[in-house]
Amino acid sequence: MKVIEPTSRLQLINSVIASIKNFWSSVFCLPQGKCYRVLGLVEFWLDIWHPMGHLIDVYGEIGTKKLGICRNARVCDVVVGTEWRFRSTRDRTLQAIVSQVRSFPVTITPDEEDEVMWKHGQDDFRDSFSSNKTWSLIWHRVIWFPRRVPRFAFFAWLAIKDRLSKGARMRNWGLTQPCLFCGEHVETRDHLYFACPYTYTVWIEVVGNLFGDAPDPDWETTLERITTRATDLLSAILLRLAFQVAIYYFWIERNNRRHNHTTKPASQLCREIDKTIRNRIFSTKYYESQKLYCIMQCSSPGVRLSIDYFRLYCY
Repeated sequence: MKVIEPTSRLQLINSVIASIKNFWSSVFCLPQGKCYRVLGLVEFWLDIWHPMGHLIDVYGEIGTKKLGICRNARVCDVVVGTEWRFRSTRDRTLQAIVSQVRSFPVTITPDEEDEVMWKHGQDDFRDSFSSNKTWSLIWHRVIWFPRRVPRFAFFAWLAIKDRLSKGARMRNWGLTQPCLFCGEHVETRDHLYFACPYTYTVWIEVVGNLFGDAPDPDWETTLERITTRATDLLSAILLRLAFQVAIYYFWIERNNRRHNHTTKPASQLCREIDKTIRNRIFSTKYYESQKLYCIMQCSSPGVRLSIDYFRLYCY
């Protein structure tokens, strides 16, 4: 058994406490509006006391050197009265960020303990926040449903959050990337899903008549119809699964065209998506469930049989 020295023990405890805080902050999508009314023990770089978030992520490690503020400095160490103590810098980016920090009202009360306030609305700060509100999302049922495939669900989640590295995002890096399917000069999430003629053609074949009428090429409309329209069990499962699988395969095909210079016709991609959906249904042992018995028939996009027909034979 090894004995830890007192100084090492204290460092270990501090690192564990910091890791617990960072872990739960990453697990739950906590509201960005979080402020400290008393800033006696709050760390300048590592705590979220300013609307910009973690300042270490905004400034970077170089900011600690250019501004003359050590990494573990507290807010009360940087503020004297109402004045901020920053080292002069010629970096225009840092100057702009420093101006935002200076304009943020801070009151140091050394005789009181720190208190965390959660932002519930405009000028509405409270001392508590319920974690169940993090799941109050309109689109969560599209991503998290019992028969989802984690890989497809993850890509659908990225698409909904608009975090895929599309041409519109790459433009911020100085790169120009048009749509690789139709040549549209700006490749956006809404264009790729499903305003592009290529992806919309495949989407129509894949989804069939699960919407009850013709699919809409607009992204927001499609997402709203999936999340809000009342459908039976078979339609809900297939529609969400088809949505996730289509998003994944469109992105794979897009990357193949960009990096491998290979292309697939819409009909071939449609067959691959249909086969993937069928394989997933087989893996769920649908035939053992009375409610899901006819889901394989319902999944065929080429047949386009109505849901009423399947309900007649399933029950």
